[in-house]
Amino acid sequence: MPEEVISIRNLHTHFRTEDGVVKSVRGVDLDIGRGEVVGLVGESGSGKSVTAHSVMRLIPPSGRIVEGQILFEGADLAQASVRQMQKVRGDRIAMIFQEPMTSLNPVLRVGEQVADVLRLHRGLSKREALDEARDLLGRVGIPDPQARLASFPHELSGGQRQRVMIATALACRPQLIIADEPTTALDVTIQAQILDLLRDLKRDFGCSVLLITHDLGVISETADRVAVMYAGQIVEVAEVAALFDEPMHPYTIGLMRSVPRLDGDLPEDRLLPVIGGVVPNLAELPAGCAFQTRCPHVHERCRSQEPLLHAVHSGHQVRCWLHDA
Repeated sequence: MPEEVISIRNLHTHFRTEDGVVKSVRGVDLDIGRGEVVGLVGESGSGKSVTAHSVMRLIPPSGRIVEGQILFEGADLAQASVRQMQKVRGDRIAMIFQEPMTSLNPVLRVGEQVADVLRLHRGLSKREALDEARDLLGRVGIPDPQARLASFPHELSGGQRQRVMIATALACRPQLIIADEPTTALDVTIQAQILDLLRDLKRDFGCSVLLITHDLGVISETADRVAVMYAGQIVEVAEVAALFDEPMHPYTIGLMRSVPRLDGDLPEDRLLPVIGGVVPNLAELPAGCAFQTRCPHVHERCRSQEPLLHAVHSGHQVRCWLHDA
């Protein structure tokens, strides 16, 4: 793996709720190398976005990081002050949110929103920042960028708004971009354009990307490595080709089987395979493996002992007793 840009170690993030303490992230370990795209995949509620928000220290007041380290450029972001994080966000680490209409300020023109990042972190004048913003909008494929500087977000299409978010994220040439479901609200054609854009910009700017998604197709086309999350834990990590060729955790195998295929026949009942059961309540987790109630291979050890994430091949780790050496 290339030199690490960020290392997440034993990260635990909990939330206080009326039902008790929800353990949304439970002991996550994840490294992202320089210039690498790492996909983070799993069902809704698996902890993907909370992991990203923990890195950015954007957790709502009901939640907090209770344990772990987020090591970035010689500092532990889990312990960083508010002032230190203000210097990091948008500058060294940038985030692309899944719904740009709720992330962009509806009463500010697009040019101002991109330029504000440059003025804050780079100290540019208003004119210099707007000129740079125009160039960034052009770089991400927005037509007539000079005219679009004066547009409000509601005057742009969904794909154009997402491109504005990407331009804003790229403004200060960050070391790491976190893309949280960047194509969810877009139609298939625009999704493909946004993914092509992310690949091109990663190549041109040399930044690393943490790509969060529930879409295995997006992962297969874009990521170098992939981490699979379930119930707040990473249950499998591998290079993309290895994961698709030989998924090892029963949950990963279930996800793969649930994806519609064009090169095979449907079962006789013409229904896609599904993973039975439901994700456990993160405020009342069972003893042992969190996947035990849904796993077709469950045995007694799974019900009493929690498996550790361990290497089964070079670069391939899995959290499952089936593969315990």
